[in-house]
Amino acid sequence: MAGGVKGGGAMVEKANHNPPWTFADRNSRAWRGAEIPAGNAHTTARALARVYGAPACRGTVDGVRVLSLESIERARTEQASGPDAVLFGMPMRFGLGFSLPVEGAGFGSASAAAFGCPGAGGSMGFADPEARVGFGYVTLRMG
Repeated sequence: MAGGVKGGGAMVEKANHNPPWTFADRNSRAWRGAEIPAGNAHTTARALARVYGAPACRGTVDGVRVLSLESIERARTEQASGPDAVLFGMPMRFGLGFSLPVEGAGFGSASAAAFGCPGAGGSMGFADPEARVGFGYVTLRMG
């Protein structure tokens, strides 16, 4: 299957290609309509930046509290670190639901307080509570 792996032995193949897929699959209406936790968010860069703007701005959006300060702190408190078997052994750090900066690989911010999540195809979102900035970048298509 072009762009995908049928079977495969490596953990990265099993994690990223279960079920097997092609880039055409990922760009299809069926894929976009599926509910795949942590696997197929579809949004605009503006909306992604707005989502990350809440934790970047002490949990508020347009003056409405949507996250507690305690929840934000838990999201950016390290829960696990080390080489990630699914991400080709890259050194990673994780809070609750978010990636944390590692030496030499932050989130486009000089702040060690920034946290977020890289996405497939080069997309990315992060919150920087020190700069009070929510950032979102998305690509138009996988491939």
